Amino acid sequence: MKIYLPGRKLSAVLLIAAICCLGLAACKKETKAAPAKPPFKLVTPNHLFGIASLDPQHIWIVGFDSAIVHSADGGANWAPQKSPVTNSLCDIVFVNPETGWAVGRAGTILHTADGGKTWVKQNSGDANHLFAVSFADARHGWAVGDLGTILATADGGATWQKQGAGEDKIYNDVFFADAQHGFVVGEYGTILATTDGGATWQKQECKDIIPVVSESEWEAFAPSLYGVHFSDAKNGLACGMDGTIIATADGGTTWKKVKNPAESSKVTLYKIKCSSTTCLVAGQKGMSLVSADGGATWQMTASSETTKSWLRDMDMANAANGFAVGARGTILKTADGARTWTMLSGIPVAKN
Repeated sequence: MKIYLPGRKLSAVLLIAAICCLGLAACKKETKAAPAKPPFKLVTPNHLFGIASLDPQHIWIVGFDSAIVHSADGGANWAPQKSPVTNSLCDIVFVNPETGWAVGRAGTILHTADGGKTWVKQNSGDANHLFAVSFADARHGWAVGDLGTILATADGGATWQKQGAGEDKIYNDVFFADAQHGFVVGEYGTILATTDGGATWQKQECKDIIPVVSESEWEAFAPSLYGVHFSDAKNGLACGMDGTIIATADGGTTWKKVKNPAESSKVTLYKIKCSSTTCLVAGQKGMSLVSADGGATWQMTASSETTKSWLRDMDMANAANGFAVGARGTILKTADGARTWTMLSGIPVAKN
């Protein structure tokens, strides 16, 4: 004989209801725990290595994983451009609003003739990493990189030829003031110069940055140089490790160290560029320096108050308007000659 126990049936019903409520609570809790969007804007999360800005409106940026982004309205809006490769891109240059080149790892050279709507791979004939590119005009260009690589073209990149001795050093940057006068900087204070379009290269040095050691000390090397820029065939600047900035007024026959605020902190300065008499240097820890007299004197800018990410490159479209790019998608903009910076993309400094 069955005995009817209403209390036991009621308990089972309550248990089932409780389980359902717990399930609903868990679902609600899981929904609430969904990650929120970061409280900052990211044009791209990639590390950014190179920027070209012909005027305040048109900007191209390249970086890790072959990222290419472009703005046609001064950085208000950005759009990705499709790359035909997956290699990281390290530098970019435009000679007019339609014609540009980008270089990167494994000998990558890309070319556009329509402002970046389409990018085409060019045959560099080299597998070494390329870190920098400079074009004097639409036909004459140079790219430099690993293992003393110097590549040159006289036909807009249709063909590339090797130049230089191919020494076991990394060349970090190249700049040509015109089709004949060019300069390369790299590891251990390396400076190379040419006055014949790269047919021959001569070594230069800055005695101010060569370490002086006694016979009992280990050999020391000059700080590596990462950036070089010339306003003409005679007047140029270079920057590098330990907050180093050097200058020449005679085409590199003599180089002199320039005092600047980055020396005390020993940060590495990666890139140096000028527009008219306004020059900018970008480096580690969000640091940038500005000069209003062509590089004779330097002041710290407020960029490190905006970001602590390293800044790898910048470009001044004119004396007032410029952009800087760096780690984790950082894009900064100035409209007042680098006195103030606005973050367009990246992770900002936390405010107290």
